[in-house]
Amino acid sequence: MVVPTHNRCELLGRALRGLLEQTAAPESYEIVVVDDGSTDETPEVVAGIGTDETRLRYVRQENKGPAAARNVGVREARGEIVLFTGDDCLPDKRLVDEHLRVYEESGDVGVVGYVTWHPELTISPFMAFLEEGVQFGFNRIEDPENVGPWHFYTANCSAQRHRMEEAGGFDEDFKHAAFEDVELAYRMQKRGLRIVYRPAARTYHHHETTLERHLVRQRLCGRAAALFYRKHPELKVDLGIAHSARMTTALKFFEAASEYAYALGVRDDLRREEPPPETDLKELWSNADQVEAGRAWVRDVFGEMDPDKEELVKLRAELHRVKEEWDRVTSRRLYRWSEGFARMGWAVLRKLGFGRGVRAE
Repeated sequence: MVVPTHNRCELLGRALRGLLEQTAAPESYEIVVVDDGSTDETPEVVAGIGTDETRLRYVRQENKGPAAARNVGVREARGEIVLFTGDDCLPDKRLVDEHLRVYEESGDVGVVGYVTWHPELTISPFMAFLEEGVQFGFNRIEDPENVGPWHFYTANCSAQRHRMEEAGGFDEDFKHAAFEDVELAYRMQKRGLRIVYRPAARTYHHHETTLERHLVRQRLCGRAAALFYRKHPELKVDLGIAHSARMTTALKFFEAASEYAYALGVRDDLRREEPPPETDLKELWSNADQVEAGRAWVRDVFGEMDPDKEELVKLRAELHRVKEEWDRVTSRRLYRWSEGFARMGWAVLRKLGFGRGVRAE
């Protein structure tokens, strides 16, 4: 079992104690903690757990990110099956047993377990929204016997060592906890690995979050998605690259923000609550840096080329052709209509005694 960590010593201690108190036989698993350059009391916390080093081992590296830390953990691990979890995840007592049972029954597969918020947390409406698929999309899994790479969350997943080594391990170009696990799963699946989902293998995410924190994380995810796209251009649609670079995405955000602020006003009055100070919203709604970041995103990913330039050129050419045909057809029709009206007019004038062949008195 590999647990990368960075400056979460207090929560790490709880996670390690939970991992040491599993229903699985103590000799059936080990725990490798990889300290990714922590500056807090992480070494002291691990040392104070009070277990023999054969079950719990501590490795330290300079801060290089979770992908690099997990690679170190895989190299240090002595077993063939490697289970990943996080320093902010408190495990169910049967976590290890459930993962091992899958390999006994199914053999050479990858396993994804279930992650939910820890019951100690106060679940805000926003956190509930994240659990519906934005952060952990378990409800989007269509076939638990053949799960796509997008659900291979290292908060609770496992694979055999040889599968990871054959695929090249975690790509250390990913410096943050964003897409580095999915990208490895994608490469392993291209080499024939089948991933299964087992919700009985459960961990509890003890990491309360807010909209503001989530937006910061999403920006990191966006940068990771661009890196993912450069490495695997065939996933452009799956990663939402073109969609994210279009102006319509920004327009939808402002429309949603406006509607949300309106809804807050309605709620404030119905509940007789005082609205937050205006200054709390200024940075979120009118940050010029966000605008420039969006422009830089397009330049960085696509250079000077619009993400759908070829499609747009074809569309414009087709629209131009249709317009020319429309102008041609309508001009002919207009000429014929004008000629018909002229003839009708002359006929009426002749009946009234005007027109050619009639002399004025």
